[in-house]
Amino acid sequence: FAHFMVPCLKMVPRTPRACQPHGLHGSHRSLLKGRSCHFVPPSSCKSLRRCVRLAVTSPRRTGRWLDSSSFPETETETETGFFSPSPAEFDDVTGVAASSETETEILKRASTFATDEKHNENVLETESSSSSSSSKMCLPRHVAVIMDGNARWARRRRVPTLEGHRRGRDALRRLVERCAEEREIHALTAFAFSDDNFRKRPVHEVDALFRLMEASLREERPRMLRNGVQIAFAGDIDALPASLAMLCREVEAEAEAHAAASSTPSRLLLTVAMNYGARQDIVDAARRLVDMAQRGELAADDVDESLFRSALGTSKATRHAGDPDLLVRTSGEQRMSNFLLFESAYTELFFSDVEWPAFDDVCFDKALHAFSTRTRRFGGRNDDKHETRE
Repeated sequence: FAHFMVPCLKMVPRTPRACQPHGLHGSHRSLLKGRSCHFVPPSSCKSLRRCVRLAVTSPRRTGRWLDSSSFPETETETETGFFSPSPAEFDDVTGVAASSETETEILKRASTFATDEKHNENVLETESSSSSSSSKMCLPRHVAVIMDGNARWARRRRVPTLEGHRRGRDALRRLVERCAEEREIHALTAFAFSDDNFRKRPVHEVDALFRLMEASLREERPRMLRNGVQIAFAGDIDALPASLAMLCREVEAEAEAHAAASSTPSRLLLTVAMNYGARQDIVDAARRLVDMAQRGELAADDVDESLFRSALGTSKATRHAGDPDLLVRTSGEQRMSNFLLFESAYTELFFSDVEWPAFDDVCFDKALHAFSTRTRRFGGRNDDKHETRE
């Protein structure tokens, strides 16, 4: 309050009592805290309390009082008839020495966005601990993600649904880049579009989403090759629009040729599940094995888990990095939604309340930390020392 009482000094004596803010009621003082206020200078000290006119504006930005460039060198009258004090006069009126209140205390008092502060603290903790703890954490080799919440994210912000899908594409790009940086992560399988979405979503939304997928593939194609990311597809690609299906086959063949010709292995295998359903994938795998048996290429006794896994649409990812170690689902839903039902028998599940477009490195770090704290037994016990049947 004293910051804005400075212009009165030309009109009233410079006495501590005239400048103290305790003449206002407590509710007024709480109103002034964290607000930028202007007033008309009173004509006398007696009318000081009655003539204060508060024009409460937007909350002041953090650090505004610390920026000396925002104060003029001398007192000058503005176009609205208000005055702006100089920093020296501000210190003189408050009567507070520079050493009694540090800049950090002022910044903490001026901040009114508790959620932003919490987010910043999480970011700082992540940045400080990631370098020291990432090497100690047990990271998954194969990560799967159900990218849920694009439409809900868009509805909350009153933007078109397609904008939510665009932001979801950006979130996938961030996650691919992050996984490619982690040496322990070798495969990422992303659930982009299910066969149920294809049948049950509005036609105009599905068509717009297909156009977005095609444009994104053309845009990301050279970037993934440069960054050592090999892309593969799972699902009924042939049922997609002809141009998108052809592009998917071309991108996958190009990635395989580039990986075979390169002297260094790919940093990450990205499998995009499009028009995919786990139940249908299992049925298709059974049909392939039946066809092979009818042609005399295998016997019934030859069919085991390994052979059946190789017949699934995700076989390239499982050959590369095994079954998924960690499955992440966003937007608060806690179900599998017909995704990787066979491959996820012993997969660790992590559910995030964050909608997919807002899923960032901080959220992924929480998932990795949760995975590193879990004990995976695969049906056994860690303290078992007796002989097993295997």
